[in-house]
Amino acid sequence: MGYISVRNAHKEFMKDGEPLTILEDINLDIEKGEFICLLGPSGSGKSTLLNAMAGFELVTSGSITIDGEEVKAPQLRYVTVFQNYGLLPWRTVESNIELGLESKKVPKEERPAIIDKYVKMVGLDHARNRYPAELSGGMQQRVSIARALLKDAPVLLCDEPTGALDRATGDEIIRLFMKLHEQGKTLIIVTHDETVAKHCERVIRITDGRIEQ
Repeated sequence: MGYISVRNAHKEFMKDGEPLTILEDINLDIEKGEFICLLGPSGSGKSTLLNAMAGFELVTSGSITIDGEEVKAPQLRYVTVFQNYGLLPWRTVESNIELGLESKKVPKEERPAIIDKYVKMVGLDHARNRYPAELSGGMQQRVSIARALLKDAPVLLCDEPTGALDRATGDEIIRLFMKLHEQGKTLIIVTHDETVAKHCERVIRITDGRIEQ
């Protein structure tokens, strides 16, 4: 059994009164510290699998465990970077990033130095006082990534983290992920981009809700 273990995971929704299968008998083991890519076309089930690992969706049957504990809800020990950024429009880059520190109850006097570190890490030092409406999609994605990183969780789950970025910025984010991997973090990236996938240690191809053998 891996650090992250998916066993006979099945997920279905009801559509027009009929069951629609999204994931079918998924079995997957991911070791601690691996850098994994879930690769597949739109609608293949890869994001649903990631959301189930993160605890935002429960599988209809089967199980998912992380470090021996069954995933039943989101937890601070594994954080997710979403496609839709999740930024609060009334907060600046700095204060959006600060949300991650608020959730960890970090004392206010300690926050500025931590925020400064992560603002610079994702290349937004020049935009730290801007609001989301003043940012490009790629810049908003970098804010979302910074907010996730500062939680310093051992597992990082990313849903199309470079999807809204130009190639150069996307490459910068992938290099950042590679550094985190070198530090021992477990990373799982969902993508449909073969160029992103080539940077990962292992590629899991998903088609029609099944892992390709």
